[in-house]
Amino acid sequence: MASQDGYEGSGVAGEGNFTSADPSSQRATPISEATPISQAATPTSQAATVTSQATSSRAGSKRKRTSAVWDEMEEKLENRQLKAECNHCHRKFSAGPRAGTTHLRVHLECCPPKHAPIGPQQQQLRLTKGEGGKVNIENVIFGQDKARKDLALMICEHEYPLSIVDHSGFRRFCSSLQPMFKMVCRNTIRNDIVAMHSAQKEKMVIFFATFKHRVAVTTDLWTVGYQKRGYMAVTAHYIDDSWNLKSFLMRFAYVPCPHSAEVICEALYECLVEWHLERKISTVTLDNCTSNDKATGILPDKLDTSSLMLDGQLLHMRCAAHILNLIVKDGMSVLEKGIERLRDSVAFWSATPKRHEKFEKMAKTLNIEYNKRLTLDCKTRWNSTYIMISIEVEYIEIFEKLKAC
Repeated sequence: MASQDGYEGSGVAGEGNFTSADPSSQRATPISEATPISQAATPTSQAATVTSQATSSRAGSKRKRTSAVWDEMEEKLENRQLKAECNHCHRKFSAGPRAGTTHLRVHLECCPPKHAPIGPQQQQLRLTKGEGGKVNIENVIFGQDKARKDLALMICEHEYPLSIVDHSGFRRFCSSLQPMFKMVCRNTIRNDIVAMHSAQKEKMVIFFATFKHRVAVTTDLWTVGYQKRGYMAVTAHYIDDSWNLKSFLMRFAYVPCPHSAEVICEALYECLVEWHLERKISTVTLDNCTSNDKATGILPDKLDTSSLMLDGQLLHMRCAAHILNLIVKDGMSVLEKGIERLRDSVAFWSATPKRHEKFEKMAKTLNIEYNKRLTLDCKTRWNSTYIMISIEVEYIEIFEKLKAC
């Protein structure tokens, strides 16, 4: 009976009788002998009590850690106080209920280990085609930053939409090529492109600041029909030390109305000053419109005429392509009536699918091969008018037969 009573008392720590672990012992252990064991367990019970109090205080607040700093911080308990330990430098900061997260965010912005340059990454194997049909194995290192830069350059070079990075097919294709590449969203790739443009622009501004040769400038101003807004594009052309022609777009900017000579001149002058080219201009090429003629007359007053060739007599160059367009349009005015009748016929038979099908059936009836679709020209582009005439001349019999029907 004594051993049974002792066995039951052992289920409660620090209470009543305690039975010895030795099975050969048949007597109950006195209470005084169990005292050291209960005292030894006291520190553990105190730590558990503090942890339970901290947990209960967090649970009682019913608030979750929603700040992004906790993705890079770890909450720990030290000396009965909550601390936040940085995952990068392992520094510890206060993290109590009233401490907030501002000091943690400030630390993460300037944490040296977090912003340290990335060292060598894991190498991978790549198969390349060698001479004689042989396959070579090379070691390559994948870099997330370089891949993002190449993606941004691809979008700019081929004029892809920024939304291509959100297309599921494109994401799946990139993942199959390199699973380690982390695809970005359209806002991130847009920021990358803008940052790359700013960096390249800064380099070119520094380059032109020390450039000792002359630069030819071409500019054009037009109004977008559906936006009803005017834009100006300014392009620089120069010959480098290797006698290679270099051209690049300096500015593509919105120009508010009215597009007067003063507005055009001011926008062009600001661009030249921004790129340090106001004393290195050879010529400025513009279209043959009245506002451009007046703008080039005002521009020398803003520039240093001593830096211009022949004191600015050769500054204004008229666009040769625009002059050629005026010459051709003047010659085509002789055929204006015939071109208008042809334009009306093409517009009529290509206006609806039903009319176009009737035109195709007539071509089959007359045994005429219809391999070029009817094309309507653009009145301001004489080359499109030439294409329209060259195609419709082959279908004169079809137009005459349809007219008789």
